[in-house]
Amino acid sequence: MKIGLLDHMGYGNLGDAATQEALIANIKRRLPDTEIVGFSLNPDDTRKRHDIACYSITHWHPGLAKSGLARVDDPNLWSQLKLTSKRVPIVSGMIKRALHLCREVAHLFRSYKVLRSLDTMIIAGGGQLTELWRGPWSHPYNVLKFSILTKLANRRLLFLNVGAGPLSSNLSKIFVKFAVHLADYVSLRDVESQALIRRLGVNRTTEVFPDSVYALDVSSYEATETVKPLRPLVGINPIGFCDPRVWLKRDKSAYLHYLDKLTEFSLWLIRQDYTLRIFSGELSVDVHAVEDLKERILNSLPSGNHGEMFIPPSIDLKDLLTEMSRFDFVVTSKFHGVVFSHLLEKPVIALSYHKKIDDLMRTVGHSQHCLNIESFDCEHFKKTFKSLVENAEGLKSQFRKEAYSRSELLKTQFDQLFTCRDSEFYLDALKSEKNGAVVGNST
Repeated sequence: MKIGLLDHMGYGNLGDAATQEALIANIKRRLPDTEIVGFSLNPDDTRKRHDIACYSITHWHPGLAKSGLARVDDPNLWSQLKLTSKRVPIVSGMIKRALHLCREVAHLFRSYKVLRSLDTMIIAGGGQLTELWRGPWSHPYNVLKFSILTKLANRRLLFLNVGAGPLSSNLSKIFVKFAVHLADYVSLRDVESQALIRRLGVNRTTEVFPDSVYALDVSSYEATETVKPLRPLVGINPIGFCDPRVWLKRDKSAYLHYLDKLTEFSLWLIRQDYTLRIFSGELSVDVHAVEDLKERILNSLPSGNHGEMFIPPSIDLKDLLTEMSRFDFVVTSKFHGVVFSHLLEKPVIALSYHKKIDDLMRTVGHSQHCLNIESFDCEHFKKTFKSLVENAEGLKSQFRKEAYSRSELLKTQFDQLFTCRDSEFYLDALKSEKNGAVVGNST
């Protein structure tokens, strides 16, 4: 048995890594002899991180030039083309488009060959059906491309607990609608994503199950220290919101305003006798925000040794979850940062930049601790944190129950999907429609 897992991952987002870690572990638990193959934006990173073979989603990826796959066979011809393009700008554009098309066609053929070697292709991970970052020709196109290739290869296609939206352009909507229509099985990670798919005109059975990370066993990641710190520990996870260097919406004033408010809140926590840890589970988009917040905080404190307040971005899932397990409270803007807090039973405030975070906080029952990242003010932020502290024990109990309930739903789903009968991959969930509540329902 050979199963492919596709996710737009590979640049150090540990939420993506957690999704794949959870799926690989749960598939292997049920089908131990299965070979799992990844498809990502950075195959080298995925190979090292998950110890699986991996192929690229796109015709370009980091390390491609070293492999020789990106080189033109005739260097003299390439030199002539570059010289011509410099002299005639319109030719430059035509050459670039032609090369892009040729490389994409070659990538399609290579990908089809790999897909022919699989039994099933699973498109998994949270934000797969979105145009948030680069419009229709990124995630929507890639998902459609591999959906078509999978069906041309006569292989099973599953969309497993994916998130949908935002989708603004008509082209993105067409790409996603057609891709979902081709699938043998579709489950979304929330009812809002399911509703969006319905509005696209998708007339097929879809299911709703929790985000796959809720199936992750975090017990092996937790820190083992027996001595409790003297002061409560608050983990703060800044993000590059509106940072012109990395964010899709480039708004320097909004970014600086966000940092100013986060700095004020951090200094207030220190005055309230809390210990701070500035942390990150992201190695690309958020690194500047971490450094910028660090600079602001240090410039506002008396000179001294404040190094322990700032820890380098976590390089792997174990590093991140072990660090988070030490916190008493968490402030994050990451969807999976909230999920990790639920799994680790850490009272959490979400500074939300996306509806998916609002929806998650609401369905788990603590939307009062979800603030809009752009419009929150510091006084309300402080009051919300005080409420978090006052209700900490109740929240821990609530998270424990919710995490268990969601993991049990995922266990049922994975048992149905990943069952080996007569040495074949068997999708029992396709045999009958299920009825259920908001999570785990079919339509």
